[in-house]
Amino acid sequence: MSVIGVDVGGTKIAAARLGSGYGIEESLVVPTPEGGEAVVRAIADVTARLAAGATDDVAAVGVGVPATIDPATGIVGASNHTGLDGLHARDLLQQHIGLPVHVDNDGNLAALAEHRLGAARGHDDVVLMTVGTGIGGGLIIGSRVFRGGGGQGAELGHVVVEGNGPPCQGNCPNHGCIETMCSGTSLGRDLRAAAAADPGGALGALLAEGRLDSRTGLDLARAGDADARAVFTTAGRWLGVAVASLTNIFDPGIVVIGGGLSAAEEILLAPAREEYLRRALPPTRRAPLVVARFRNDAGMVGAGILAAEEGAA
Repeated sequence: MSVIGVDVGGTKIAAARLGSGYGIEESLVVPTPEGGEAVVRAIADVTARLAAGATDDVAAVGVGVPATIDPATGIVGASNHTGLDGLHARDLLQQHIGLPVHVDNDGNLAALAEHRLGAARGHDDVVLMTVGTGIGGGLIIGSRVFRGGGGQGAELGHVVVEGNGPPCQGNCPNHGCIETMCSGTSLGRDLRAAAAADPGGALGALLAEGRLDSRTGLDLARAGDADARAVFTTAGRWLGVAVASLTNIFDPGIVVIGGGLSAAEEILLAPAREEYLRRALPPTRRAPLVVARFRNDAGMVGAGILAAEEGAA
């Protein structure tokens, strides 16, 4: 028996058919369409295409979305990027797909993947943060995914690190969430500010060409550009502030950083680790801060694991 895992993002939907041991047998990536109903149809389409290539029966489908989810009903709460807000996503998907469907927050599923098979394997208590366009998160407590009293817990991107910081994205009413200080969006903002301050520098040149974003800024930082590295260092320090708060609260065995910007590795993690170790209470400094194994595939793999563990229920 195989399962299908689907990871819905703001710009793309990534899906894979997973076989025994959760190995990826086939994967597909399609653009995320606009509108919740269109997203449901796109998920159903990629699922059907993957199921058609299976050599055995597909038992169930897992779907991760960047949103709060009511686990009892499968209803999507707040979703900044997908248009799924308020939809009975689980029921709609089951109607379209014709298989058991299990829906969860994408950060929860990334944590599940890293705990079962990845960088956090062997640890009962895990904090995971996915650093990408925004910041997601997931918690494993006692080897189980923590979802909170109403399924809305572990929104780690909304840990406040600067009370008078920039306004948060989407429908978050707060200021200075870690998402506003260390995400692809915030890094793009800060890189553009650095470029404007020195238009004759390498960042300024990229800005003038219309090519400056977190990815091209990271390329410059890797190449040793001082201005680009300074932006990533500042962002990393803010990440370390958030990690210190989370370790003080949860005392995890390990802290895992995933998402697209985990590709920065020590450019981001070295200042984050330094700040975390400086700020955390001595008993909670024991948790290593590491890069995720699955990077951008974590949500997709975790969705497959969810489907397998929940089965055809």
